[in-house]
Amino acid sequence: MADDNKTLDMNEFLKRHLNVRNWLNYREQTYNKTELVQLTEMVTELFRTEQTLAKMSPPCTIVGDIHGQYSDLLRLLNSRGSKLESKKLSQPGFCANRFVFLGDYVDRGSHSIECISLVFALKIVYPGNYVLLRGNHETRAINFAYGFREELMNKLGEADGADVWEKFNEAFSWMPLACIVGERILCMHGGISPELHSLDDIRKIKRPLVDVGTIHLAQDLLWADPAPDQTMIVVHDEPVYNKNTVRGLSCVFNAAAVRDTCKRLNIQMIVRAHQMMPEGFRFYCDRKLITIFSAPRYMNETDNKGAVLKVEESGKFGVIVMNSKKTPTGNMNDELTRADDIPSQGTDKKKSDSTSKTAQSTSSKSASGSKND
Repeated sequence: MADDNKTLDMNEFLKRHLNVRNWLNYREQTYNKTELVQLTEMVTELFRTEQTLAKMSPPCTIVGDIHGQYSDLLRLLNSRGSKLESKKLSQPGFCANRFVFLGDYVDRGSHSIECISLVFALKIVYPGNYVLLRGNHETRAINFAYGFREELMNKLGEADGADVWEKFNEAFSWMPLACIVGERILCMHGGISPELHSLDDIRKIKRPLVDVGTIHLAQDLLWADPAPDQTMIVVHDEPVYNKNTVRGLSCVFNAAAVRDTCKRLNIQMIVRAHQMMPEGFRFYCDRKLITIFSAPRYMNETDNKGAVLKVEESGKFGVIVMNSKKTPTGNMNDELTRADDIPSQGTDKKKSDSTSKTAQSTSSKSASGSKND
């Protein structure tokens, strides 16, 4: 464990997260409050210099949900793609390649702190190589309920864990909400919105944004989904945005809405995450939209693959699929994150009254009064 009073050496911090060779004997990282506070403050200053709509030039790799699956994160960071690329690159993938992460680094999995600490450190050391977008789990109410806060308290103690949780959420409030890759590919965590008329609409969203529910467009960028196949709106020739009753907030949109958005914004494709895909990815609307999910064998329960999207300098793209090295413990379906799914005080005595009230208030605002059993 690092000295509590020592200034954080970011290169050493990064090295210790990347230098894990034997996963059979893997042990969790140890942290103290001071280094994690310094980490969040350093990355917050970087986020403050970026626009709400970030930019990235290809070639780059676009990464979907990570959800605390640290070993899988390391695998994709060190991936060099084709054998030809491997011969050209003498450096490891994490420092030679450019990455756009679509959010949801924390919650669900067992190593949320390692995952978010690693990507924050990479952003600090290689700021031009990494775009870190905000996902719906990088919001207070959600990462209060789905494991991140509890993980921090278990590792740092209740008082320090709660303080560091606040600092991480402060950093989350400054994260970009979308990214344009090569002027032709629009990336976000959730989906498109009826409030998205131009790319300037995203640029105009002011940060810090503590409660994404206060801005309709921001909420949709983090929460919206394509309409399920069995939904009647998919057959409409006109753009349709319906209430997302499964999530309890935001909207679902049809293929016509995707075509309309691509034409209006003069973009080639939309890349989003937010939903587990059995094959790690799924195209929608004649390949004008793709969902990428990068956590194979999700929560060690769902027998899914993971995937990332490689975008070449020419604008061409390809999907790299990652099989899991883990053995599943079951075969359950994806459990969608819901805006109104927060624990009661009786189910978790570690959570303080004040923080519980704060999280419930934030969730209520995000859901815009929407509830769904």
